[in-house]
Amino acid sequence: MPTRRSPDVPTLLAQLSTGEPIMAGELAGRLGINRMALSRLVAQAGSQVIRLGRTRATAYAARQNTAAGSQWPLYRLRADATLEDLGQLHALSGGAFHFEANRPRPNLQRSPDSDVDACFRGLPWFLGDQRPQGFLGRNFAHRHASALGVPADLNRWQLGDVLLALVHSGGTEAGDLLLGGAAVQHALAGIDEPPDRVAADDRLRHYPQRALAAVEGEDIGSSPGGEQPKFTATVEHPEGRCAVLVKFAQPAAGEAAERWSDLLACEHLALDTLRDAGVEAARSSLLQSDTHTFLEVERFDRTPDLLGRRGLVSLLALSAAFTGEATADWATAGEQLQAQSWLSAATVQAMARLHAFGRLIGNTDMHQGNIGFHLQDAGALPLAPAYDMLPMSLAPSRTGVLRAAAPLEPVAPTGNGDLLHLAWAAPLAVRFWERVAASSAIRSDVLKGLAAENAKRVAVMGYRYGG
Repeated sequence: MPTRRSPDVPTLLAQLSTGEPIMAGELAGRLGINRMALSRLVAQAGSQVIRLGRTRATAYAARQNTAAGSQWPLYRLRADATLEDLGQLHALSGGAFHFEANRPRPNLQRSPDSDVDACFRGLPWFLGDQRPQGFLGRNFAHRHASALGVPADLNRWQLGDVLLALVHSGGTEAGDLLLGGAAVQHALAGIDEPPDRVAADDRLRHYPQRALAAVEGEDIGSSPGGEQPKFTATVEHPEGRCAVLVKFAQPAAGEAAERWSDLLACEHLALDTLRDAGVEAARSSLLQSDTHTFLEVERFDRTPDLLGRRGLVSLLALSAAFTGEATADWATAGEQLQAQSWLSAATVQAMARLHAFGRLIGNTDMHQGNIGFHLQDAGALPLAPAYDMLPMSLAPSRTGVLRAAAPLEPVAPTGNGDLLHLAWAAPLAVRFWERVAASSAIRSDVLKGLAAENAKRVAVMGYRYGG
């Protein structure tokens, strides 16, 4: 009777090819050997196999080499601009990853799709918002494609291309996480000598050139995704530096451009209205000239003057990973994440109130990428300041067609508790529409008249909500 052949390293790697970690006992059973023999086989494989966990909870996975490497240190650039070493990220076969934390970091080790802690079937969810995307993501791809060896068309990027962008430049640089030493070097250089710096008094002189460069495909800074033309700036005020995101429009370029100019002013007024009511919202400034309207929004993932960073994760990244409901409205998504202990009841209530306010100001673009949380190692995530809050129902179409400025239709409660949220939001929405109607920053008399009408309509709605 022929002797059974002992499994070799290629046989071991074939069992681990999917990237899903396999518990030691199960893997030994598949290979027809005992755990001691498995340990010897793993030792023969060397760095090709990574061991996860310890003792009876040991699991194994195959390491994957990519153009960006196979393992990277993960750092945090803290609010005081100092660095913290978080651990190592390992690439596994099949496009999976393992985060080896250097101490317990429960939030970063939560895995939505593996029985083994800190294992992820794709790019870890906490790095998802650093993936180049939107307007500036396309510019990033176009500008850096040659140096990185990736396609100039962002739509053609694969996982390996994203890794190259994260490891070599930090990707969008959203939040406070940095993958690898080159990303750290890039971030620290940006603190010492910001490439997008501008003196506060020179903004209206320099911003038009930066706007032109942005729409011509030049990469002016980096920021979270989105489709509205934008660039970043580090504004140098006498009292210190401030990192901002700058959206822009050229109102003299036609009716659609004038509408966008007015919508930027509306966004500024909406954020002011929320903050005046005690709601955390991004701080903004409106700068206007004969040719341009610029909306500066302070980056709440950056600290003033020091240019340190704060953690940030979008609702979209969190929901996509842990609930699979990436299209649910903010209130529903919040409740789903609260059930998994990601969010507190107070945070979910704040999300529902913001959603109600958005409905009453005609914001039809409250997708999950337009609300986020401060990422931290443990505990429920606090809500980040509100941003991208404006009446998008009035925005021109993607082809530049100007939609009719129709008054707001009645807004009805849609779920349990929504009536209370609408009652809370109605007085704020009335205040917003009244500010729009009276604002000298709004160029269109038609839009001002519409705002006055909407203020009256929302006041009636508020009465009916019992507010």
